[in-house]
Amino acid sequence: MTSFASDPRVTGHVSVKVVDAATGKTIAEHEPDAARTPASNMKIVTAAVALRVLGPATTLPTTARLQGGTMYLVGGGDTLLAAGAGTPSAVKGRAGLDDLAEQAAAKARAAGVTNVQLAVDSTLFQGPVRQPEVSGANTGFIMEMRPLAVMQSRNQAGAYTPNPDLSAGQAFAAALSKRGIAVTAVNRASSPAPASAKEIGKVQSAPVRDLVDFALTESDNTTADALGHLVAAKSGEKPTFDGAGRATVAELKRMGLDTKGVVVADNSGLSASNRLNAALLTEILKQAGSCDKCRLAALASGLPVGALTGTLDDRLNGTAAAGRLRAKTGTLADATSLSGYVQTSKGRLLVFSILVGDLKEGTLAQGKAAVDSFAASLAAS
Repeated sequence: MTSFASDPRVTGHVSVKVVDAATGKTIAEHEPDAARTPASNMKIVTAAVALRVLGPATTLPTTARLQGGTMYLVGGGDTLLAAGAGTPSAVKGRAGLDDLAEQAAAKARAAGVTNVQLAVDSTLFQGPVRQPEVSGANTGFIMEMRPLAVMQSRNQAGAYTPNPDLSAGQAFAAALSKRGIAVTAVNRASSPAPASAKEIGKVQSAPVRDLVDFALTESDNTTADALGHLVAAKSGEKPTFDGAGRATVAELKRMGLDTKGVVVADNSGLSASNRLNAALLTEILKQAGSCDKCRLAALASGLPVGALTGTLDDRLNGTAAAGRLRAKTGTLADATSLSGYVQTSKGRLLVFSILVGDLKEGTLAQGKAAVDSFAASLAAS
């Protein structure tokens, strides 16, 4: 442990904890309670609270409602809608706007309505569409925070495009027109769809457990922050970045965790103001790994596998950790992190968290290499 903390490649401050999963005994630690920038290790926290508050089997609805000559497209948090037909076995594109249009057009025609104005109801999420500190190049790593989008509103080059909710509305309008419903205008609704508007169609996202897997494996920022906003709404907080932070910390306290020094500025980990510690992360991972049928049991499966999947597919190759380590990565310009599980050469399962913050400019790559070397040494032990 001392050798890692003093590794010359690590130019920042270190917080580490390693625990035996079977006994709960601490194997090694270095400033485990010190608050560090977690980068995307924040998604471990987000996954835990989303599974607990929303429930692993919960799906996110996208609905169509009709009142007079106005049809409402109501977002329920699904940013991975398919523009065409949905794919029942998929996570991305489980719900399709073609399927929603098929239902809505049939009901509208039956009611004698063939011309509508489309109001896109994005009111489920409130506040700024970006966490205020996420600016510049970092805006290229996340969609504007709206409660509906077609495949996260990316263009052919993979870049996020503005007004994802209105783009989804345009795609829905095109699907309606193919089914005999003329759409004269597409606008964002200024208030929620009225309760008197009749539901005429609904499609459902993949369950939260699958969305958590996707957020963890691919380190998907949009899904993580959307889950945070949904947790806020379910918890009685405002569905904003600030509300999501308050709801997240409150749920961590309900889990019996010490939140001293914890700061949740966003649920993706993009904000440099976020603060977590290694002790808290290992405790969450211990809880997730030790329960059988509890809601947290769905967390571990989403963590990338060393040298095999997700954001670890090109790391730890040729080391003892390849195929034996399952962990969440985290990277910002001055921070790197890795937290999860690793099986040692003797078959012992360890829970670990490594947080390195305040790296000197230009030393991120060597810091990540040092983290990987330490993780590999745990696997080889």
